[in-house]
Amino acid sequence: MYQRVNHGPVTFPPRAVEPAKRAVALLLVALLCSAATPSTSPPASTPAVPPLRVGTSADYQPFSLAAGSGGPKGLDIDIARRLALDLGTPVELVLFSWPDLLDRLGRHDFDIAMSGVTVRPDRAVAGRYTRPYATTGAVVLVRAADAKRFPSAGEVNRDGVRLAVNVGGHLESIARARFPRAAIEPVTDNESLPQRVLDGRADAAISDSAEARAWLQPSLRVLGPFTTDHKAFLLPAGNADLARRVDAWMVERERDGWLDRERRRWLGPGAAVDARAATRDAVSALVALRLGLMPYVAAAKRAAHLPVEDLAQEERVIARVRAAASAPERAAAVYRQLIDMAKAVQRQSPSVPAGPGLTALRGAIGRVDEQLLREIDRSPPLPRAEWQAALRRDVELPGITSDMRARLAEALARR
Repeated sequence: MYQRVNHGPVTFPPRAVEPAKRAVALLLVALLCSAATPSTSPPASTPAVPPLRVGTSADYQPFSLAAGSGGPKGLDIDIARRLALDLGTPVELVLFSWPDLLDRLGRHDFDIAMSGVTVRPDRAVAGRYTRPYATTGAVVLVRAADAKRFPSAGEVNRDGVRLAVNVGGHLESIARARFPRAAIEPVTDNESLPQRVLDGRADAAISDSAEARAWLQPSLRVLGPFTTDHKAFLLPAGNADLARRVDAWMVERERDGWLDRERRRWLGPGAAVDARAATRDAVSALVALRLGLMPYVAAAKRAAHLPVEDLAQEERVIARVRAAASAPERAAAVYRQLIDMAKAVQRQSPSVPAGPGLTALRGAIGRVDEQLLREIDRSPPLPRAEWQAALRRDVELPGITSDMRARLAEALARR
């Protein structure tokens, strides 16, 4: 299903353009428009360009929610429209359902997914993320009348508790991992979750802190948050040029304050983050993402009967980092700590069936590293304690110790 929004009336979408040609066209338009202000219109003689196709679920407020004839609205919809305007291209909203996100991404049904997409390792294997732009946490919704029955989120993990959750998204995976004893009830209508709890069709529902804020009412109680989840935009793995362009645009919108104003408008004053903190949080989130890929790496190595430690591969990584970073010594120091942490996670990872192979995983890690190195390069001077606090919040994996986080914070604080 498609909805074309050219900053005006809805029209039918144009004929499909091959993904590679589309990416090149979008990049050329971006370069031609980079010197223009957002209000500058292209000359009448400018040839038609393919729209920026934005994948959205339209069921996840306040990021993207269907809103009648005007089409979806929300934080990500506003960001998508401003991004396309600044790039000088129309925006085309492509609706997806959460269970189909990665399949649709792999088929290049859209150029970028902008719908409150949570940063997750499995999605990093399938595509590439931009810098994170918002942080939420998973919560449980229960009836206020059940406060004694469920004094904390952990009490939901009991036999016989009916726990409703939106099907196919990040929160379903959270529900199954955190509440294995509860009866998980995936639902296709995400907006029905609060009412399911209120009318007794479910004992509780999983949401997140941003969505729950929009749903909250006196008869509901929120338990949590009990996770830290970062939101970023997700692109097909091959869309490196567009990803870099979007990242650079996001950095500018952080610097001029526009992105933070949108965050506060849609997510509330508690979501305010200045440009300096946004870069710090991006580094910390990407560190967590890189380390989150290590259980997959451990499984792939076990399947191939390979040891955890591969000194030759480690040196290749360090050489690549030195070549790409603007401050090679600082970047190398950071990555030596990251490599030690990665091995610790691999050693503590349980034996699970192998998933992606090492080649695919190293490709995913390489894409994360491209993004992480850019964020490290642009990160401002910060004290070690500030880095350590961010890492303590984001990096919680088996094998990771407080001493490891402290050493990484020390490397990040280097100048």
